[in-house]
Amino acid sequence: MRQATHSTAIPEGLRARLHARFPKSPMWAPPAPAGPSPWELIRAVLAKGRADGLNDVQLAGGVYAMLVSHGLIDGGRA
Repeated sequence: MRQATHSTAIPEGLRARLHARFPKSPMWAPPAPAGPSPWELIRAVLAKGRADGLNDVQLAGGVYAMLVSHGLIDGGRA
């Protein structure tokens, strides 16, 4: 059997029926909701840090730690 080399979107009605039939298969599970964008995360860290009275170096450390913890950058030395 030959597999398709391109991906196509699965109609929601079909996805729901397949998920009901195969509830343990992650292939048919509904897509996970999108999380906040990196920009929204950075803005939240900056707002919280400024409210706490942090200086620029501390704010930069907070932004770096948040980016690493969310897997947006590698955890190497900055």
